[in-house]
Amino acid sequence: MFTNLIHFIYISSLVCWIGSIVFFSFFAAPAVFKMLDREKAGEVVGVIFPRYYLIGYVCAVLILVTLLVGAQAPVGMKLVFLLVMMAGLFPAGLIVSPKARDLKARIKSAASSEERKSLELQFKTLHSLAVKLNGAVLLAGLGLLWLSAAGLQL
Repeated sequence: MFTNLIHFIYISSLVCWIGSIVFFSFFAAPAVFKMLDREKAGEVVGVIFPRYYLIGYVCAVLILVTLLVGAQAPVGMKLVFLLVMMAGLFPAGLIVSPKARDLKARIKSAASSEERKSLELQFKTLHSLAVKLNGAVLLAGLGLLWLSAAGLQL
């Protein structure tokens, strides 16, 4: 019974995390940017980001705990994939996202067009980094899901 609960928490957390990445990246964000002007869409996405990263933090901790508590065999590559996911998630959510939010505010209050362009370039660089980190988290998550599905029997 306890083992089933651990497995349920593990799979639910992994699927929730990967699902949130897929939904946000490929459905929600593109729809928001299609429906709203760029500035308003950025504001909406900015409101969503803290919750988006919170889902990742909670799921990452739950997956880590269940892997360590419920593993009957060495976790090996599963742990490697999870660590890659966490190595993308935590810097993106705790460092890149707050810096990007700060840059957005500074862009709005820029005194000159030169300063604004410089800040926009910095934002573009951060956004590119965030996209790459998000992609790495998704790919590692799919790898972890693949390894997890390998032993399932339906």
